[in-house]
Amino acid sequence: MLNLSDTESRILRVACDVFAREGFRNADVQVIADLAGVGKGTVYRHFGNKEQLFLAASKHAVEEVAAHIWKDVIGDADPDDVLANIGTTNMLRKIAASYASYYQRKPGVVELMIQERAEFRQSVFPTHLMHRAEHRGGLERLFQRGMERGELRDFETGPVADAFADMLYGSVVNGCLDGGHQHLPERVACAVEIFINGLACSPIHEE
Repeated sequence: MLNLSDTESRILRVACDVFAREGFRNADVQVIADLAGVGKGTVYRHFGNKEQLFLAASKHAVEEVAAHIWKDVIGDADPDDVLANIGTTNMLRKIAASYASYYQRKPGVVELMIQERAEFRQSVFPTHLMHRAEHRGGLERLFQRGMERGELRDFETGPVADAFADMLYGSVVNGCLDGGHQHLPERVACAVEIFINGLACSPIHEE
């Protein structure tokens, strides 16, 4: 997580809202400063320029999602204790539900991810993909523990972890883009049940 001062956190929260609403090109740093209750020079002193402010806001939003999920699912408990109490599939459901609830409350974060790709595709690797790569191991370990506990059939954890993350991301992005962010929990819950239970009665092999 970013090690931020109270002033930096406040600036980034406001910046996320303004960039999501106005877009990178139309957003005014002076407006961000005014809404954050600081001088424009303070914004530049902490974040350098408008581009760096936008990228910091995007990173802050992605890390806030992760913190939100951890607080919802794990809290102050030991992750292994939580897993022992609720099981692997229920932990996956809780992770997905928390992910959906964050974007239901803050659908504008999806706009930041889309803008980042549109504005900086030649110079910046997408923040959400970088964050996912850095934390992929935790999700792989969860699937591995599920196999060890006999709750999941054997599979290669990497591709399945990617598929689970892709499913969550796609459900949320499409849900927000079609204006249905208020229904994200239901949309994501449906996708998770299909993911966990599968569709085929038995393995299907294409000839």
